[in-house]
Amino acid sequence: MTHSPTTTAPGADASATPGTDAAGAPGHAPFRPADRSPDELAALAALLRADPARPVHLDGFLPDEQAWALGETVRALPTWEASAVLWNPDRLATRPATPEEWRAAAPEERAAVREVARGIPALFDDGSPYPAEHRARLSDFFVFAGMGTVLRELLDRWTAPGGPLTTNIEFARYRSGDTLGEHSDAESDTVFVLNLYLDPAYRAGDGGVLGFRDEEGREHLMPPRFNSVSVMPIRPGCVHWVTPWRADRVGRHTISIAAVPATPGEVK
Repeated sequence: MTHSPTTTAPGADASATPGTDAAGAPGHAPFRPADRSPDELAALAALLRADPARPVHLDGFLPDEQAWALGETVRALPTWEASAVLWNPDRLATRPATPEEWRAAAPEERAAVREVARGIPALFDDGSPYPAEHRARLSDFFVFAGMGTVLRELLDRWTAPGGPLTTNIEFARYRSGDTLGEHSDAESDTVFVLNLYLDPAYRAGDGGVLGFRDEEGREHLMPPRFNSVSVMPIRPGCVHWVTPWRADRVGRHTISIAAVPATPGEVK
């Protein structure tokens, strides 16, 4: 089970002036991780390079005002579609399914179901109903997470991957009963996955907890608290999952950022 291809958007130009909106007028500050001490960053890097593998779950990833604004922008995305997948008989790969097929399948066949945002590039077309403020903020986020150097350089310091990285981005949310079954992405070229949680209404007991089991069978649980981020190494022998979403509302709005090795043409 792998992440979708890189999501990009017209207008998300890494050479654009930070802090300007889509029209070039002064706007909000460019996205950046909240300030942390060198000792804290070094400790995080050591955890992510540890053997056996272990994830990091960090609160307060973005400055508060940026997290609130980004959460509004993600929740306002207009085109969400159910994404359901079933296991193939060998359980080594998955296949897409309709929500109806997923519900009719035996529990052991169900790999995952949740909603993902589709048609992101079209949001930037002329006449798009997506408000200009959200378009500008989403464009700035793509510069931060997809094409610029701020997040990439931070993740390079955290993980020391041995080569440059690029990112694939997915927006997801959960309805009651949605879940992600236990699986490994080790067959992909993903180095690690960063999940940024943007549901300010999340409460303990809502479910949607990310679980991670390392090569030696030790488990780590990471609830999707608002403005927290989980960073998971993707290695052979490690698996992860998301427990069922129990709240009777749509929630657990998440931006998943998968880091993969960059090809020479992708390095800027």
